[in-house]
Amino acid sequence: MREDLKGAIETVEHEELVNVKAENEALQAKLTKRNEQYMMGLDKALTAANLSEERKTEIYSEMLPHLVEGQKTGQTARQIYGTVTEQTSALLDGPRKATAPVGQSKDWMIALDGGLMMVALLSLITGVSSLWGKAQQGAEMGIITLLINFLAGGIVILLISKNAPNRYAKEKKKGGFFRYILIIGVAMLAWMFLMTASMAFLPASINMSLPPIGYLIVAAAAFGAKLYFKRKWNIQGGFF
Repeated sequence: MREDLKGAIETVEHEELVNVKAENEALQAKLTKRNEQYMMGLDKALTAANLSEERKTEIYSEMLPHLVEGQKTGQTARQIYGTVTEQTSALLDGPRKATAPVGQSKDWMIALDGGLMMVALLSLITGVSSLWGKAQQGAEMGIITLLINFLAGGIVILLISKNAPNRYAKEKKKGGFFRYILIIGVAMLAWMFLMTASMAFLPASINMSLPPIGYLIVAAAAFGAKLYFKRKWNIQGGFF
């Protein structure tokens, strides 16, 4: 009696697994080439980790609907779940929590990430130029200019991230590539204007410059903060 019951349960479970696999195959057929390559890489990594076919089928049944839905707005598997390595690690470390889609992070997170990176890059350039004596008098970025660079640079990076065309998306955004160029061009010009105006018109008593080592310290601190927040909040969808 118990053996009959056990056999019946195994039969039901097998039929359910077959049905889920069929649904997965139907969804996989709707993936873009990029997302299909992502899933192939993930399958290879999970197989190498000796994950069972049943568990992989369960994971794919949770991931695939999110990928197909995300394609409608131009999201890729990497934007939703991170890299193949990151998703593999997340699945193996916490399989029940990892399949929830990450998606693109909140706008303020992307802006913060981008703003910190721009401060790090321009502070590094200014610091190195000053050390080598190549920076012209009055050309250094002052404290206010650094703040403007952080705020405006973060907004520019956010706009790049939000408006970047995705050639794999089935539904294209209106204007496509030309709209993207127009938005980014205007944003970049506004950013450069604000920075140039702050250096040209704000008095040195307000927009105080830093010594070369000061810019290098700011660059290191900004880059360190970027890495810290990116890991802490798992910021996705940014430019860097």
